[in-house]
Amino acid sequence: LHEAGGITGYMRGVAARLADLGYVTLMPDLFWRIERNVDLQSDKDMTRALELIRRFDSEAGLRDVDAALSWMRANPQVEGPVGVIGFCFGGGLTYGAACELDPACAVAYYGVGVDLLAERLQEVTCPALLQFGTEDVFIPPDSLEKLRLAAQATPNVEIEVYEGAGHAFDNPYAEWHAPEIAARAWDRTAAFLAAHLAAPS
Repeated sequence: LHEAGGITGYMRGVAARLADLGYVTLMPDLFWRIERNVDLQSDKDMTRALELIRRFDSEAGLRDVDAALSWMRANPQVEGPVGVIGFCFGGGLTYGAACELDPACAVAYYGVGVDLLAERLQEVTCPALLQFGTEDVFIPPDSLEKLRLAAQATPNVEIEVYEGAGHAFDNPYAEWHAPEIAARAWDRTAAFLAAHLAAPS
């Protein structure tokens, strides 16, 4: 599930990384009801991205995610279970998918909406990996701490917080990009996906 900038070159690169790990990968265009093929690569486009998010219908967006999950499960190339991974805006939508849909697992990178998730964490029944940076200006430290406390009673939810990382630390085009932390987070993601998306033997 793509970031606030839409289906950018960075997001296509993430899809390619997942494909390199052996996964069939689908990236739905979440903004299609507002504008198709959004590609806001630059930080200068943040105002436009925020406007798209303001107009975004999260309930309709979750229906799109549900349709994407169904499409993947019916795809003959897919031999195992289907999970969801999201970044930034898409990370927030991943929370909703984990609460309301039935992915085999969910991974969110610095997903927005942490306060709401902390209140609904008991609704997350699939294995979930939530990754954040301590210097994320979009996620207040007290909100993240609230989420961490809630996760102590939710063993299927794993939270990884990277010291010194800001928002979008995985995005090489973002000012907050942290290559070493991004590599560690990707290794963590790859291991988590391998554990929960293995095809049945």
